[in-house]
Amino acid sequence: PQTKNVALRLALAPYAALSIFPMASGAAALYHSINGDEDAARGCAFFSWTGWLSLPATIPMFLVAAPYTFLCDPYERSLPDKVAKAWGRCTTAPFFSTHVEGLEACEKQLQGKPAVFVANHQSWLDIYASFWLDWDRALKIVSKASIFRIPLCGWVMSLIGHVPFDRRKPGGDVVTACTDLVERGVSVFFFPEGTRSKDGQLKKFKPGAFVVAARAGCAVVPVTIRNTGYLMPVGDEFYAGGRLRRGDVTMVVHAPLYADPTKADPVADLQERAREAIASRL
Repeated sequence: PQTKNVALRLALAPYAALSIFPMASGAAALYHSINGDEDAARGCAFFSWTGWLSLPATIPMFLVAAPYTFLCDPYERSLPDKVAKAWGRCTTAPFFSTHVEGLEACEKQLQGKPAVFVANHQSWLDIYASFWLDWDRALKIVSKASIFRIPLCGWVMSLIGHVPFDRRKPGGDVVTACTDLVERGVSVFFFPEGTRSKDGQLKKFKPGAFVVAARAGCAVVPVTIRNTGYLMPVGDEFYAGGRLRRGDVTMVVHAPLYADPTKADPVADLQERAREAIASRL
């Protein structure tokens, strides 16, 4: 019994330590609410809520989803993806609604084939909004490698099969990894601006996502994300503990685009057409 108690304490120690963050955010939400700063109170409450949800969500991830995934579903990893999607939706639902347009028409055109999704990037909330894409297959997001080093969060992202990208290194490894996923029937999701836009203006796209699509012979699906930059602008994610304005989010899924082999530079042409589609609904 004593050995079991020691093992249980060791297993729960990381959860106990990490619970400090949602507790601190909850206390900050109460403080800002008392002082009349609604945006800061909502932001802190959001981070507290997502933190409290994260801790229990990792239990089915590691005890159930991980063994099944590694044994039976090493590429699409649909089970942990579904757990993460449920977590993301439960996180955002009390704070803002996400409306998705055009997804059904896009799915009919793709007929179950994988694709490279590309979207504009205005806020930390863009990742949370993506959980409302009712795509019939799992989506693997290309994200900063530093996020994968965060305890629990990074472990779960690795388990789901999201793709780390180190900005200090060339993007060849990411392109190869994503091309391999698409060729195995798994869709991937890029923010081709490379980072969040501070002023809401659409930045120049980087070519990686479009190289993947051209190599794999699959479609690029442009997605316009609207209003996340207003709800939580760059720089406000952790200012005063986090700020979150009131409002809703819209995601517009555009028609699939394909590389045109008749063009002198099919990748650059595809890149520009995707950027124009996203810009048309901002």
